Amino acid sequence: MYHQYLDPVIEEFTTREYYPIVYQAKQEYFEKAGIVYEDDVEFDQRMSIFMDWFLFDRDLPGVDLPPIKYYFRKNKDKFTNEELNIYKDFCATIHSIYRLKRHKLFGHGLLAKDLFSNKTYTVSDPEITKGFTRGDIFEARIIPFKGNFHFSRGFCFHPVEMVSFISSEIKKVRYQEKVRQTKLILQLSGMKLKHLRFQHIDIKHIYTFDSRF
Repeated sequence: MYHQYLDPVIEEFTTREYYPIVYQAKQEYFEKAGIVYEDDVEFDQRMSIFMDWFLFDRDLPGVDLPPIKYYFRKNKDKFTNEELNIYKDFCATIHSIYRLKRHKLFGHGLLAKDLFSNKTYTVSDPEITKGFTRGDIFEARIIPFKGNFHFSRGFCFHPVEMVSFISSEIKKVRYQEKVRQTKLILQLSGMKLKHLRFQHIDIKHIYTFDSRF
């Protein structure tokens, strides 16, 4: 799997002199996506999503490239042809909100629609497919790897009854720059966290930009 190729990137950019940068990035991310605690049911998922955001999206100070692109730039002359293609694909992950269209026949993957681009991807991962139901709407990151698409480890599933609200908000930013789309994804993530903590409150008062809650 792709994880063995990401491990050296994680090791380089989360330790030693980069540790304070990771700490600062955590504060920045969770201020936008909602603060998560160790006893929260989604703690592990949220930490996985954060790490992906840090590796693939957040520019390093003084470099103006996220770790994965900086790693690629520094090492591309030393890569084998196979590594060159793998890390080049890693620079083009797709972080979005997806809707599950259906399982592929015989359980060989999922068909997931990117609600920002309206593109449909066939995602290969037999270990993950069992946890999905047709119509699910969720935040995830697709990672291209050796000619196939895989989901990263972190997911944020949104209530299916909020699909109309989420779709309408996505339409508003569909043609805007990626940073604005990411902002919306993180805002929706924060709404899901509030919903988990305040389930006695009508979900329509949480999944909204008009509420004072």
